[in-house]
Amino acid sequence: MAKILIVDDNPAAIEQVTNILQAAGHHIESRQQAAGLDDVVRETAPDLIILDIHFPDDPQAGIKAARRLTQDPRLCQIPILMLSGINRSTKFPFSISENDISEDFLPIDAFIDKPVQASILQQKVDELLHPERKPVITRCKIQHD
Repeated sequence: MAKILIVDDNPAAIEQVTNILQAAGHHIESRQQAAGLDDVVRETAPDLIILDIHFPDDPQAGIKAARRLTQDPRLCQIPILMLSGINRSTKFPFSISENDISEDFLPIDAFIDKPVQASILQQKVDELLHPERKPVITRCKIQHD
């Protein structure tokens, strides 16, 4: 099956997602910080990245990492599933959802709120790993001279 990289500062969330996806036959790698994620992705070459938004050192680290990854010509084809509890844990007068996915603000392929239901996670992962999926955002904007 697929190699999936989980990036989340919460070890319990990593364990939950790992258990769900390993049961489906996927190989899982994980890390607890978004810093240096570009290098880790280059080294591990995952088929999918599952990324949290909020990290202790930067509340927007996941969004910033998604922007960097989708702008890198070597990494931009890797689908990103954002899995976050930000809608529960903040007092924002708005929430983040798949409606916010865009090339500029939230360049990801799918969004799921925490706590995650196994069936929803498995369905999204299957959709994102399917080779004929239609990306939500335009990826790899490489200008040719």
